[in-house]
Amino acid sequence: MTSEELAVRWSGRHVVVIMPAEIDAANATAVTGQLSAVLSERPDLITADLTRTRFCDSAGVQAVARAAEQSAAGGTELRVALGDSPVARVFQLTGLDQVVRVYRDVQQSLDTPRPGQEPAARPAPVSQQQAARTRAVLPEIQAALLPAALPVLPQARIAARYLAAAEDAAAGGDWFDAVPLASGPVALMVGDVAGHGVAAAAAMGQLRAVLNDLLVGEPELATVLGRADAFATRFPELRAATLVLAVLDPADGTLQYATCGHEAPLLVSSARAARFLPGTGAGPLGTGSAPVLAQVSLQPGEFVLLYSNGLTRRPARTPEEGLADLAKVATDAIADQTVPAAAAATAADRLCQLTVDLLAGAGYHDDVATLAAQWRPGPAPELHLELPAETGTVRSMRRSLSGWLSQLDPLLRSYDALLLAVTEIITNAVEHAYPSGRSGVVCLDASVSGAGAFECRIVDHGIWRAPDPGIPWRGQGLMVAAQVVDQLQVQHLPQDAADPPGTRGTVVTLRHQLTRPAILAAPPMPEPAAPAPGLPFRVVAGLDGPAATATVSGPLDGSTADRLAGQLLAACRGGTLPLIVDLRQVTLLTSAGVRTLYQISQQLNAHHRELTLLAAPGSPAETILALAGLPAASATRQSPG
Repeated sequence: MTSEELAVRWSGRHVVVIMPAEIDAANATAVTGQLSAVLSERPDLITADLTRTRFCDSAGVQAVARAAEQSAAGGTELRVALGDSPVARVFQLTGLDQVVRVYRDVQQSLDTPRPGQEPAARPAPVSQQQAARTRAVLPEIQAALLPAALPVLPQARIAARYLAAAEDAAAGGDWFDAVPLASGPVALMVGDVAGHGVAAAAAMGQLRAVLNDLLVGEPELATVLGRADAFATRFPELRAATLVLAVLDPADGTLQYATCGHEAPLLVSSARAARFLPGTGAGPLGTGSAPVLAQVSLQPGEFVLLYSNGLTRRPARTPEEGLADLAKVATDAIADQTVPAAAAATAADRLCQLTVDLLAGAGYHDDVATLAAQWRPGPAPELHLELPAETGTVRSMRRSLSGWLSQLDPLLRSYDALLLAVTEIITNAVEHAYPSGRSGVVCLDASVSGAGAFECRIVDHGIWRAPDPGIPWRGQGLMVAAQVVDQLQVQHLPQDAADPPGTRGTVVTLRHQLTRPAILAAPPMPEPAAPAPGLPFRVVAGLDGPAATATVSGPLDGSTADRLAGQLLAACRGGTLPLIVDLRQVTLLTSAGVRTLYQISQQLNAHHRELTLLAAPGSPAETILALAGLPAASATRQSPG
């Protein structure tokens, strides 16, 4: 079997098809043909195994969609096993997860009866339901109040790890944050609000938000600390909160810091022994203590580690012994490679992971938070590619971009999103920019700013072809790319005024803020609750002259907002067609739904297209839209398609 062939495994009338590692324009036609050959055998059930598929673009989506249509016509059920593969996100964005049934793995598909054959489900006892809701509280609090992601900076590698208190796994007041500043430095913070439980966690979140806002708007660190102290004075739950704040300037390695009733930072290097910086002597926040600042210079490759006292104040150890233990473990973490690469992607990750795991594993009572940053001087990497507009160029450019991105170590979701978005744009240029018989090139320029903002420009010198809204499962590449990055902009190279737009070439610019994960230890999430009865979420797309239309029904909340965004962008072809959205059958509209509508409006505005919203007069949706600054159109307008 070659890398482009599908492995087929039969089990009675159920067949499992193992899909290729990559599905794109280069092999999508072959995949479609091979799936059709399997369907011609008329099995009862097919499971397409994509759990090991690393990449799938809109051409691959079309291949699966065609197979779904063919299987439905022949009476065969097509299922898809996705697991944790990046393909799951593509299926969600294009709405394909609403066309085929999706499973965690092949075994789950094999074990699940066909529709109409399922045994009646027995509801869980009330006590179990209450326990599940209780277990869900802590992860929700942590996810809401602690940063789930950290900035990716070319000259500073940052990592963090948080572990909840051992007793009752209670959410506590320890916290951390890393905030890129406009002038180039990055602010690093670890703090501790007294107490445990929801009240302490809420106070911690409030203090973190205030400091974040102050740091972004105020260049003077002493002023930031003074205003934070005044803020904490007004709230009893924040008084005597401790804080260590350090601002690292990646341009020269300067570290300015202050300790407010908190342990001082630890500097760790492979070239010399770990050493604790002197504390600056200021008291905790909310006590009226004047801020005191100090400054040091890091050596290239050196780490600064911020931590909460839960890491050093442990049973049967004095505070001095706890600090000595931390210095030794941190030194060993930098020198030793004992943590597998998959568990600790960078040396900063290894430093946070080993210090928390080894010290907390010996016994602890309080929350534990660590935040590490390594100074890595040198120019930010750039990528420049220019290749012929041929099919092989798509994979070649994607693999070059993959290697370049790996140097930055972004969040896996960001990494997958950027590869997908860039592949879609390059594929469009290769397939559509140059007429048959005319040669041309595709150029790619990628860079990342000092604040971690990724920018990629893909340029062709061919002819722009507008998406055809009448062809199903086509023209989704632009939609997919626009959905997975922060900003997508299509521009045309300068041309004669009389020529149609895009006759001299097109520039597509992608922008995305890079982040990487912070590790938050929390109890396992409970099984999702059964959906409440009512009108199900649904989007019906169509056309009304030159405009795209979408009729939305059911709830628009956090559980449906991503699906709404993907399907609206699919309807308007990534923002290139005007869009009319009928919300008169929407049963619930929350801030998540409003945010999605704003995102769609911005994408349409970038292409000078209009978003029209329809809502029933006097309905909650109309009121919410008006409050949010998204007023609905006249109620006398007819529903779209």
